[in-house]
Amino acid sequence: MNTAVRERIPAPAVSNGRVWEPHPIADPTMTRAARAARIAWRLEHLDEWQRALEDLDHYEPWYSYDVAHEYEDDWTTDPNYGPWSVQLCEFDEDGVQHFDDDRPQAIELYMRDTAQDRVGYRVTYQTRYSFVPEIAERLGLRTRQGRPANTVKPDLTVMPSEEDLDPARQPEDRLPRPDDAVPELVLEILSKSTAARDLGNKLRLYEALGVHEYLLYDLGGKRRDDSPRELLMYRLEDGAYRRVPADPVLSESQMQAFWSEVFDAHIRMMLAAPEASGESRSLPEGLRPVPRFQWRDAAQGRWRDRETDERYRQDREKQEAEVRGRQEGREEGREEGREEGMALGREAERTDMAIDLLHKLLSDRLPAQDCDYIAAHWREHGPPTAPVDRILAVRETPNQWRSLLQVPDNEPGRGR
Repeated sequence: MNTAVRERIPAPAVSNGRVWEPHPIADPTMTRAARAARIAWRLEHLDEWQRALEDLDHYEPWYSYDVAHEYEDDWTTDPNYGPWSVQLCEFDEDGVQHFDDDRPQAIELYMRDTAQDRVGYRVTYQTRYSFVPEIAERLGLRTRQGRPANTVKPDLTVMPSEEDLDPARQPEDRLPRPDDAVPELVLEILSKSTAARDLGNKLRLYEALGVHEYLLYDLGGKRRDDSPRELLMYRLEDGAYRRVPADPVLSESQMQAFWSEVFDAHIRMMLAAPEASGESRSLPEGLRPVPRFQWRDAAQGRWRDRETDERYRQDREKQEAEVRGRQEGREEGREEGREEGMALGREAERTDMAIDLLHKLLSDRLPAQDCDYIAAHWREHGPPTAPVDRILAVRETPNQWRSLLQVPDNEPGRGR
């Protein structure tokens, strides 16, 4: 951009009602006052601004650039822009940059992988979606210079088919058409700077486009300072969005479950055990565990994502190895150690039965990670005495689930 624009306008001594103080991530040239001055300059020098845009390596002629935002070689303040290698930078009114934690991107990646396992490779994340300008005009979505703002960048989308994501069929420089495929589902991870837009203009836009289901996830304190950690779901009914209530049976504290018609299953954001119990609340947001997107497999009676699927596969392989071991033990027992092999076999069968009862009776009372943890403990140490009675007791009082971790009475050298 030419020298007049590149030369950053410094902040005044008192910015937005308070004195600006040095901050390790503050940029005094990005205060509200400084940005407003540069916007005014760009509005008065649109030709020079346009020429500066065309000098950028990532310039795209079809995109509706907005004088309300900055576009530099490797960063922008426009949330709807973002070619690869161009970072989104967000600033508050005093020029302090929002260094949001990495959890939103991790959530998007977890959800993409698990969603692809469920519905195939019609799932993508952080991909711009363009629509005909007439829709932007009708909704009043405009840039500062009055052009239709007809591009958004959802955090994750589910398209009707995999072909809709084929770059050969949908090149980025192709202008949108009225018959373009519309996403079936959109997910937005809220931040303090995007929450109002995601719950306002974007909600109205996805409703007008006909996006069937709209998910928003608040990691806590994003919609407002005291907003809870919450998954919000909207579904299109008679052309308008209706808030979908959480399923009262499958939902848990901070882990609401919803029936999704797009996934044809219940879905939820699962918290890691330390986060669910509150142990990590004293940590900075960026260091807290990352919630994982899951879908409910009704046939198997469990919540699924790639990580839990891998643990499930390992458990199955271990069970099969134990069965083979029992078979080999029975054969070897015909010669020597027959009694010992049979005892091991009976103990393994007792463990299998106890774990099977654990999943059948407690999967609707305890988080999946707690059931998996108990099962792993039993495989290592054996189930406790009277496991059926203990499981039934925990079914009545789930908060006493740690009683299932007691070491069996007959295991020498181990106390309760």
